[in-house]
Amino acid sequence: MAEPGLTARLRQHSRRSGMMVGFSMAIVIAIVIAGFIWTYLRIGPFLSDFIPANEPPTAISQVFGTPASGEGPGAAPAPLVPTPTAVASPAPQTILIPTPTPTPVWRATHEIDSDGVNIRLRGGPSTSSQIIDSLPPGTALQFLGEQQPSGGETWMKFETRDGKIGWVRRIDVAPIGAAAP
Repeated sequence: MAEPGLTARLRQHSRRSGMMVGFSMAIVIAIVIAGFIWTYLRIGPFLSDFIPANEPPTAISQVFGTPASGEGPGAAPAPLVPTPTAVASPAPQTILIPTPTPTPVWRATHEIDSDGVNIRLRGGPSTSSQIIDSLPPGTALQFLGEQQPSGGETWMKFETRDGKIGWVRRIDVAPIGAAAP
């Protein structure tokens, strides 16, 4: 049989060991929490893109509103109705997405109509304006909608297929499909 004093001493020793284990665990937990807080404060500035900014807490009544009906003892709970004026939200950010400018479709409206002679595409509506290009008969042109009289002639503004813009006399061009024989 076991001695009565030995059992009491073993029980007392177990209690002390248990208390020491519990106390040690409390100290380790406190050290881990303090270490986490210290680490968070030290690396927080480096991770500010991932950590949300401190915003004031929003009350539940501001988000969900107030009960719609059914107030009073014994009444069934009513669904909450949103109160749009009470919700504080950040100002909306405008995101500008560049819309592609449609590429203008070049479409021939006229062609050079001359008897085997190259016609000059000029920088302005006169024969004294700078020569931009020399266009052979049958060259397709797109009329840009501008006409101007100058020196007894009517000049029309055109664009060539390769993007050159200039002026040609009306008598040197014909609408596509209506060229003079």
